[in-house]
Amino acid sequence: MFSYDGVVPVIDPLAFVHPTAVLVGDVIVGAGCYVGPGAVLRGDYGRITLRPGSNVQETCVAHAFPGKDVLVEELGHIGHGAVLHGCRIGPNAMVGMNAVVMDEAVIGENSILGALAFVKAGALIPPNCMAVARRLAWFVS
Repeated sequence: MFSYDGVVPVIDPLAFVHPTAVLVGDVIVGAGCYVGPGAVLRGDYGRITLRPGSNVQETCVAHAFPGKDVLVEELGHIGHGAVLHGCRIGPNAMVGMNAVVMDEAVIGENSILGALAFVKAGALIPPNCMAVARRLAWFVS
C-alpha cells in the first residue's frame, strides 16, 4: 500500500488483499473483497472502490483519469488480467479474463463480459446480458 498526495488506501479488516497487490492512494476495499496477487489498484487521479463481496483477480489493473472513478459494485467479479479504466461494474456482474473496460463505460447488473472483450468509452452493457468479443477471422497454420 502506498500513499499518494497524502491519501492512503482503506481496506476493510474482513477483506483479503494479497501481499503482492499494489494499492496506491484513493482506494477503498470493502468487507469480504478479494484482491489477487499482482493486481494494481492505482487511485492517484480517481478513486477506486470495491464494494463488499467483490473480487479483483490476479494481475488486474484499475485506474482512472482525473475526476473519474472505478467502481466495482457488490459481488462484482473481475477476471484475471482485466483492465478497468474509469468505469462502473454493476452488482453481480462479471468481467472476463483480459477484458478491457474504458472510461465511463457501464457493465450492468448480472451481466457477463467475455474474455478478451473491449468495451469502448461511454458504452453501456445493459443488465442481465452477455457481451463477448467477436472474432473477425480464424487462422489455422
